Order: sequence, then structure tokens, then C-alpha cells
Amino acid sequence: MILHLNLLHVILVLSAIAAVYFAVREARGRLMRQTRLYNLPLVAMVVALILLLFQLAAHQPVWTFAATFGLGLAGGAARGLTMKLEVDQNWRLVRPTGRRVLFWVSLALPIAIGLEIAGTLAGPSGSPLRLAGAHVAMLCTGLLVGRALVLTVRLMRAPHVDLRR
Repeated sequence: MILHLNLLHVILVLSAIAAVYFAVREARGRLMRQTRLYNLPLVAMVVALILLLFQLAAHQPVWTFAATFGLGLAGGAARGLTMKLEVDQNWRLVRPTGRRVLFWVSLALPIAIGLEIAGTLAGPSGSPLRLAGAHVAMLCTGLLVGRALVLTVRLMRAPHVDLRR
């Protein structure tokens, strides 16, 4: 441990870099495989679970994180329902639209990790920062997971559009 940071903080920073990378790849508006839609929610879940474990070790109540995640899940599901999709069912390609919200949500994950690291460096007085970072990460993860769950259902039922011309 260096300055009260541990290996999990390194994993958090690497996950933040991966989240922004996956969001930028999706925000370009190019064709992508359907499975690439799930990379960003998976990375966000890793971040949220690590931050949740930190808060559970600090004896924070679990229901506050569940409520924040549920709120994000509802918002993400609403976003997934309203997105316009173009799906090539033969090649399993997709071109999602309206990607700016996704990019800003993915940028909130590094901010949450920054709050966690700043709270850790501040010591016991930084616990409100760590708590806020965990809640931001849970909200963002809920948004991304809710969107991914609704898109899973929509991708199966979407009409075919020939995207490989």
C-alpha cells in the first residue's frame, strides 16, 4: 500500500481507461458487432462492484446502493427503449444512434474513481468523497446495464436492415 492505495485502485484506473475507450468506439457511429455493446456495461460493473466492496468494508448500508442502481437501471431502460437502432440480422451488426449520453455516462466513471482515490488519499475525512464516488458509479452502472438489457431484447426483435453494402 502506497499512500493508502492498493492494487484495486490500479484496477479501477485501468477500468476507467477501458470504459472511456469502449464508449469512444461506440460513439463513432460506425458498424459494430452486437457483442461489443456489452463491453462497456461489463467494465462498469467491475468498477461498481469494487467500489461497493470498499463501502461494505466501511459498514455503509447496502440499500442505498441498491436504490441508486435501481434508479440508474430504470433510466437506462428508458434510454434503451427510445434509441433508434439499425440492425443487420444476417451479419449480426448494429449501428446504434444517440451516443452522446453514453459518452457522458462513461466519463462519469473516471470521475467516480477520482473521488474514491481522493477520498482514500484524504484519509478518514475523505469518506464522504468515497461514498459519493460509489454512488455515482452505481448510478452510471445502472444506466449502462439497463440500456444493455433493453437493447438485448430489442436486437432480437429489430427488423433487418442491410448494413453491409
